[in-house]
Amino acid sequence: MAPPLSKMAYKVFLYGSIQFEPRRRLWKSWAPTKYKMFLWLAIKNKCWTADQLTKRGLPHPDKCILCDQEEETIQHILTTCVFARQFWHSVLSPLNLQQLVPNRREHSFATWWRKITKRVDKQQRKGVNSLIILGAWTLWKHRNACVFDGDSPSVSTSMRNLQLEGHLWVLAGARNLQNLELGRLGL
Repeated sequence: MAPPLSKMAYKVFLYGSIQFEPRRRLWKSWAPTKYKMFLWLAIKNKCWTADQLTKRGLPHPDKCILCDQEEETIQHILTTCVFARQFWHSVLSPLNLQQLVPNRREHSFATWWRKITKRVDKQQRKGVNSLIILGAWTLWKHRNACVFDGDSPSVSTSMRNLQLEGHLWVLAGARNLQNLELGRLGL
């Protein structure tokens, strides 16, 4: 059976356009829309971090507020920041996935996420995708609490927030997240 004419026309219309690489992992995952939108903006480097504020001539912190070591970019906050790597280690270790924690050379959240997806069992993939989205959101919210509310960077506070939010996701129907046996994370 041939595909519908409208589907073929749509493909021809988009032929040669730039694809958003992690689209399936992001849009097909179980996560609320605002989390998906945040991650889409993060992958596109469109979040309001110090590097973006610099481009617009706006005041900004000199260094990442979480580690106080490097320039703040959204990619740094989600992957290369010392704080982020400690956070991801705390998230992935209970699932025996500590070997997938981003390293210092990971400069792209999307690339790191793709590597994780390829190395996780197929039956765990959707749950891990949801967990990565939840983790990225948790890092962003914790960074914002440090910037705007004067909180101190704390991996334990971030983990507690991830557990609380993850529990709500499971109650709302995130079966794949629940199937990861996240009891070890407190969900």
